Amino acid sequence: MPIKPPVHRPPGIGDRKQRPHPRSAEAEAYRRLYRDKRWCGPHGVRHQALLRDLYTCQRCNCLLVTGDRHHPRAAVVNHKKPHKGDEALFFDLENTEAVCKSCHDALIQKEEARGYAIGSDINGRPVDRNHPWNRA
Repeated sequence: MPIKPPVHRPPGIGDRKQRPHPRSAEAEAYRRLYRDKRWCGPHGVRHQALLRDLYTCQRCNCLLVTGDRHHPRAAVVNHKKPHKGDEALFFDLENTEAVCKSCHDALIQKEEARGYAIGSDINGRPVDRNHPWNRA
């Protein structure tokens, strides 16, 4: 039986341990909050937000999927206002919304990077007051 030649991969490709994680040091400091029982427990804020929003994405209105975190419609609970490690803001149910993984990984991440919400009204004007068009 023929032997397959080894596949050449540059250093760091295919080896997860060598690649640096893309999160900032600040973000790494508050990752522990996502493992807290007040967040992920059976009566935690995450579960309460999903129940409140009826397992429906608040951005595109699709039904959310649980059990497969890589599914495009996987349930993600987003913080409307970034908490930056503030525990009071992190565990505030009113600061959360249920969204699908697709919306969270694309639309919401873009909005956070830009600093304003994406979207326009019926006249084509940006809906967010922080949009560059609305600045004097």
